[in-house]
Amino acid sequence: MLRGLLITLFGLAITFLVACEDKNSVAYLSKSEIYFFYQTTCPHCHTAAQYIKEKHPNLKIKGLDIQMPGNMKLFRQAVKDYNISSAAGTPLIGMGDKYIMGWGDDKEKVFEDYVEEYEK
Repeated sequence: MLRGLLITLFGLAITFLVACEDKNSVAYLSKSEIYFFYQTTCPHCHTAAQYIKEKHPNLKIKGLDIQMPGNMKLFRQAVKDYNISSAAGTPLIGMGDKYIMGWGDDKEKVFEDYVEEYEK
C-alpha cells in the first residue's frame, strides 16, 4: 500500500514536468532549455520534482523519462555533453552549460543559483 501511495505521489509531482514537456520528440539538447531526466522509480527524482514544483511552479522544464528509448539517447548525449565521467544517474537536470546530478539538500542551493537566468 505504501509503495502504491509513493508511486501515485511521484506521478502527481512529475505531472507538472510532463505538462511542460514539448509534445514533439526532442531531437537535440538546446542550451536555452531546462531538461529533467528522471525515472519513475527514482525517489530522488520525486523529491527534486516536488521541490521544483513548489518553488518554481511556472518554470518551463522538459521532463524526460529515461526509460523511453529516445529519451535514453538524449540522456546519454547529456552525459557526454556535460563530460560526466562518473556513473551517471537520475535525476539529471541540464541547464545550459551547467547540470545537477542527484538530489539532496545541498543541490537545492545549486539549483537556485542555476535557475536564476531562466526566470528572467
